[in-house]
Amino acid sequence: MRFLVDNNVLIQMLAPNSTGLTHPDTKNALERVDERAQAFVAEAERQNALILIPAPVLSEFLIGVEVSRYQDYLDVLNGSACFEIVDFDTAAAIECAQLPDRKELAQISPEQVASKLKYDRQIVAIALAAMADEVWSHDESLRKIASARGLTVRSLADIEPPAVQEQMFPPDEGV
Repeated sequence: MRFLVDNNVLIQMLAPNSTGLTHPDTKNALERVDERAQAFVAEAERQNALILIPAPVLSEFLIGVEVSRYQDYLDVLNGSACFEIVDFDTAAAIECAQLPDRKELAQISPEQVASKLKYDRQIVAIALAAMADEVWSHDESLRKIASARGLTVRSLADIEPPAVQEQMFPPDEGV
């Protein structure tokens, strides 16, 4: 299996925070996102799957990181067999050029063509060129483009975090 992730999933894998992600369908705040991300990585490792990180996603992630920490994150990604950074190469460029349909192209003026080829389209093009089995994202635009191209789209809402074990008997207080 080949799972391609976008920036909002990559953040939760490398620098988890508990804010901002919502369930793509219900729009409710997603709970335990950091644990869901770790469960996603563990499941990928268990399946001997690859987690594909498009170079534009890595760039977007690094924008939010102190320059002095770049190497720390690159060491994590390069030190694990389940991660692969995927370039925007010739095959991806061809896929990207084919993403807009004729109706959409008719509505784009020549001055707008460059602005339409933004990260979301590049990420979907990389997914297609890299033959990703699934795209993992919480970004509505990216999810829509990927789904329209026949890609399976999932999110961290699709994976359950590990069960929380609760104590059967509360500790005795004052004994």
